[in-house]
Amino acid sequence: MNLRTRFILTLLAITTVLLVPAVSALFGLRELQNVAAQLRTRDTEATRILGRIHTGLEELDYAHSNHVVLWNISPDTALYWRARTDTATRRLEAEIRGLGARPRATPEYRAATHRAARQFEQLRRAIAEEQSRLRRGVADPNTEFRQSVVVPAFDAMEHSLDPVAEAIDQEGQEKVRRAQEIADRAATSTLTALAAALIATLVLGAWLTRGVLRPVSELRAGMGQVAEGDFNPDVRVPTHRPDEIGELARSFTSMAERLAELDRLKAEFVSVASHEIKTPLSVIRGYVSLLADGIYGEVNDTQRKTLGAVNDQTDRLTRLVHRLLDISRFEAGGGRLELRRINLRDFLQELASGFQVLAYQNGIDFPVQVADDLPVNVVGDADRLNEVLGNLLSNAFKFTRRGGRIRLEAHRDGAGICVTVADTGVGIPADKLPHIFEKFYQVDNDAQPRSVGSGLGLAIAREIVEAHGGTISAASEEGKGTTFTVVIPERPPAARAGETIPHG
Repeated sequence: MNLRTRFILTLLAITTVLLVPAVSALFGLRELQNVAAQLRTRDTEATRILGRIHTGLEELDYAHSNHVVLWNISPDTALYWRARTDTATRRLEAEIRGLGARPRATPEYRAATHRAARQFEQLRRAIAEEQSRLRRGVADPNTEFRQSVVVPAFDAMEHSLDPVAEAIDQEGQEKVRRAQEIADRAATSTLTALAAALIATLVLGAWLTRGVLRPVSELRAGMGQVAEGDFNPDVRVPTHRPDEIGELARSFTSMAERLAELDRLKAEFVSVASHEIKTPLSVIRGYVSLLADGIYGEVNDTQRKTLGAVNDQTDRLTRLVHRLLDISRFEAGGGRLELRRINLRDFLQELASGFQVLAYQNGIDFPVQVADDLPVNVVGDADRLNEVLGNLLSNAFKFTRRGGRIRLEAHRDGAGICVTVADTGVGIPADKLPHIFEKFYQVDNDAQPRSVGSGLGLAIAREIVEAHGGTISAASEEGKGTTFTVVIPERPPAARAGETIPHG
């Protein structure tokens, strides 16, 4: 599966997972809208009809009462109120019929409206009977029939509407309860779906991170190591992957291997070239000595001075060639260490004594501190280690002004030995400190011109220390001094592997 397919599938999966709560919430919202529509239309309309029925009953009672009262007083006016009675009756009949025709009503509502309709029929028959009695002249407003039949019929009709109102109210409460259940169910399902979506998104994100982002980070870190000169980076990206990451890992591995080979060939070339340069330099120096000695004729003072300058530059070039030869051998894997047992205290004391005179001449305090827990003997190449520490001390004296302080300290550090060279010199700028172990790199400062050194001393020191299985590091603050720390094991890796160490 390539990365494009992986990304598309991941996005589709995340989109699908996120759609689940959205769809669930949408269905819940639609149900709530239906319930709200029912509350707004059917229930409201039923309540309005019920209100019109109450009003209509009052109008019917008023019209019929006026008809009865005015029958014997003003027959013409009584006929008007009879017409009003008939109109009110027809309206009430239509309203009650509409009240009973409500769709999807509950059984309680249907029963209540059916009872109200029957009660209305009884009321209408009672009114019709009373009107018939009036026409026959056997009734008046105070007859027993009106008091015992018509008035109770009106009261019964009013009371028959109360169950209808209660049924409407119960239906509304039921819909509200249902709406609450829908809301609770929608909230629960939405939260559950969101939690599942979150978990699924995290799982998919972790899968994507594990499959893409972490390998890319590994490759980026490996590129940084290669950029710093480490052509054997620790990159844990499987090259057998069938996607673009696998192709990139294979290309990266191939690139690192080729760069390592090129670096080795470069070191071999420098080594061979340096070795070949040594012979003509020796010949030049020999002829300069012969000329200076007058073998080929008398030499005046100016010529002698010129020959001395040529000789000095030849010596300097020879030293540079030797340094290049050393570092190229180490980089090509051909740098050898002459491992011997070293009496550490004697070694440090002899090293320090070589700088005591220089410290005295420059007015520099030069204490040497050797810890009591330091082992008596260590295994290493004494000449090479002397070259490392001598280079560090030379730099310290070179960049420390009169009246300063240089400290040489040695103590045990776990299973190794830690040697520190600290000075109060000019220091190294923070932006240049990471580069001081690079070949030919020099720091510009007022205490020492750039052209004096070759920029190879610290690079060679690092190669020697690492060949011993140790580390070298530096800490500095500009204007306050520099501290170099060398940590080496008591026995280098070659010695641990079983190499015989001769006594020295």
